[in-house]
Amino acid sequence: MGIALYQLLAQEFFKDFHVVAGRKGLSRAVQGVAIMDAPDALRWTKGKELIITSGYALSREPHCLEQDFQKGTAQLAAGMMIKRERYLDTIPEYVLELFEKYDVPLISMPFEIGFMEVTNQVNVAVMNQAFRRFRIQNDSVFQLSNLSFKERKIKKILQAVEAEMNFPAFLYDINEETAYYSSTNFRRISDSFQLRDEDYWKPSMEHTRHTLCEHMHMLRYRLIDPKNPDGPRISWILIPIIMNDVAQAYFVVMESKEFIDYCDEYSIRIAFLELQSVYEQIMVAQSVGNIGFENFILYALNFDEKDRERLIYQASQHGISMSKKYICMMFAQTKDESINARDERKNFVRAFQDSGVSKFGKMAFLDENSGLILWETQEKSVCSLEYLTNILEEFRLKIMEKCEGMDLEFAICRDETNLLSLKKSVQKCQKVMMMGKKLFAQKKSGIMRCLDLMYGWM
Repeated sequence: MGIALYQLLAQEFFKDFHVVAGRKGLSRAVQGVAIMDAPDALRWTKGKELIITSGYALSREPHCLEQDFQKGTAQLAAGMMIKRERYLDTIPEYVLELFEKYDVPLISMPFEIGFMEVTNQVNVAVMNQAFRRFRIQNDSVFQLSNLSFKERKIKKILQAVEAEMNFPAFLYDINEETAYYSSTNFRRISDSFQLRDEDYWKPSMEHTRHTLCEHMHMLRYRLIDPKNPDGPRISWILIPIIMNDVAQAYFVVMESKEFIDYCDEYSIRIAFLELQSVYEQIMVAQSVGNIGFENFILYALNFDEKDRERLIYQASQHGISMSKKYICMMFAQTKDESINARDERKNFVRAFQDSGVSKFGKMAFLDENSGLILWETQEKSVCSLEYLTNILEEFRLKIMEKCEGMDLEFAICRDETNLLSLKKSVQKCQKVMMMGKKLFAQKKSGIMRCLDLMYGWM
């Protein structure tokens, strides 16, 4: 993270700051400001600091900078600013020669400008530069439902993290069970320490854990080896991306060489906000897309043959293939007839997305208390009765958890159908639902009632 010194000095605030030596080093990156008013202050230089001094140390010990250059500490700095006419009437010639020799920019700073003003300007410039590097274009939310587009955005942010901080980064999408990496460096380091993806949020090895920011749930994990305490260790920063109190993804930055500093932490926060923005826009797109899909299903259930071309056109607008095969599943909320399930759409959709049924399924309300789930047929293992029973039971429990006073019952038509034949499958499900109420009313679980009866009908 940082901004090139020449970019910093090009700003209006620095118009009266003059480079007096070391111009070849103006491409050095500035990350922050350090104050030098003691002769040995540069012994703690780490790099990327813009050193600001009143000249007091030089006036007291004229050769302190020469010693720092000989030790190799002074040339670590991004540059130095000396306040004009505070303690030095002029900058000694030998000092100019030192900065010129090592290509470290030396800048004459106006007398009337305070150190705090410079510090604020540098910090703002560094943060603005970081925002520009992480910034991604805000495209239409409908485009965000395109997975490849989402992947490009996530990868761009992760790559920016590694380029900015020199630490590899990783994001794991929980719902899609997909991992994204800033580069092969992350996987290479993970393999060297025998770390699996899930170890980054649930370590299986002995470790320490430290909270860096409670509000963001930002944690540092560090592996320890009690058998070899002096051996190589590794640490990483973990931030979960949480939407509506549900974790959607895990964002990880590897501290592969050293701990992050405060400027790196700013970069991590910016990257986190960008990633969170992507997931927020995706959630909006899914919500809007869900309503569009619902309208399409209602149209498909009421079309006749003369509307065939119109139906196919509407399907293409929603990215729906008319040739795909689906299993039709129907749900109904019957526990409390005074409750309108569609009024709880937000919680209903959240329960759907948090359950396994959303992996291959799409949901649409048909009226206030019933709806349809179209399960895209995949390999047989995810179309078996046992599997479908389990995921619907999970969905039912999620509804009971998030929607007070609700319970669901289900009917399934396992005849594979395309959207042109959807009406017949829905009618079969409705018959199963009605017969289930008559024949199995004594059973407590609506899901078991309808699945039991399914064998008799399908």
